[in-house]
Amino acid sequence: MIVHEWTSETADPREDGRRFGERWASQLHEARDAYRRLFAQSGVTGEEADDVVAECRAAVEAWAPEIAEEFHGVAEGSALEVADVHLLTARTEVLARMTPSMECSTIVFVPAGARPPRTLQTWDWHETLSNETVVRRLRTASGARVVTFSEFGQPAKIGVNDRGLGVHFNILHHRSDGTQGGVPVHVLSRMILDRASTVGEAEALARSVPLAASSVLTVVAFDGDRAEAAAIEVSPAGVAAMAVTPGGVLAHTNHFLDEELAAGEFSPYETTSVPRYRCLVDAADLARIEDDRERALAFGGIPDAPISVRARQDQPEHLRWETKLTVALDVEHGAIAFAAAAPADVAQAPWHRIGVDDDAAEARSEEHGRRPAATLTPGIATETGDALPPAPADPAR
Repeated sequence: MIVHEWTSETADPREDGRRFGERWASQLHEARDAYRRLFAQSGVTGEEADDVVAECRAAVEAWAPEIAEEFHGVAEGSALEVADVHLLTARTEVLARMTPSMECSTIVFVPAGARPPRTLQTWDWHETLSNETVVRRLRTASGARVVTFSEFGQPAKIGVNDRGLGVHFNILHHRSDGTQGGVPVHVLSRMILDRASTVGEAEALARSVPLAASSVLTVVAFDGDRAEAAAIEVSPAGVAAMAVTPGGVLAHTNHFLDEELAAGEFSPYETTSVPRYRCLVDAADLARIEDDRERALAFGGIPDAPISVRARQDQPEHLRWETKLTVALDVEHGAIAFAAAAPADVAQAPWHRIGVDDDAAEARSEEHGRRPAATLTPGIATETGDALPPAPADPAR
């Protein structure tokens, strides 16, 4: 998987969207076409998908108008229809109507005292989808600076802001999914990154908007004196938040942990959610490792760990999932660190770190006349979209 990088030039949502859409038009068109194919393979008709998208679009315009403006800009820059941009953002909500998917394992350690949370997540998705993704460094309309990893066409997924807060992201499935229109979960993630600085503020945002599909947003925060974290499970049926006490570890995969919401669990396919959860809980002490890459390597070193998901070739294309990314959040310094690999493969993959305050990126933008440009990080795509050779693993780490 190629991970591109993009630095925003402006806090104006529409203009930033236009610049982004113009630069990444081919990736956005390809993503639109790929998701249309997946919907058809999953039994979702074009008309059904369009109906879901229309409902989600109305919710975004009502609850996050600044993000709706960004989507208009993306459409203008890429020559996509505005509805196509909303389709990419609402892919979870479309699939929730017909074919639930598996993705992601998350673990967080919350130290006691004045030390920040330590986190790790895998991102698992379809083998044939999203083989080009992007880390965006944003200046939001609220004044926050955000760095977030996502698929093309999504406003956010996993990320941090400069206010000491970060979001991990796992999909969930509930029988209430698809029973109403609502704000897409990827828009909710962006709203939290844009507006929140505490776990409590993130939870309040999650409770304030209607939702059409389920997910869990594991939110971590650090104010310089105290770390906090909570798994905020969201669904059309309601929201539940499970906080972790200082000195504790919180793990989450793809099943509800809240008893009331778990009663409405829906998963028609074989899932590895429970084995992955048990793997994380059994290895909880590894989450205490301070260095993010060492933490990833430790989880990757667990023999036959199910958190490194491998695509099963005996399954049809739309049911083949694999781990595409291993990522950690540093909310103290406002940065994400990652490898485009499963934990078991991190030792052979470049480990990257991208922050909201990347002086090198700013210097490069100045050098290029403040053009919106991907930074020249080894192993990440350049401004022209060509991938640089992977950097060798550092044996000292």
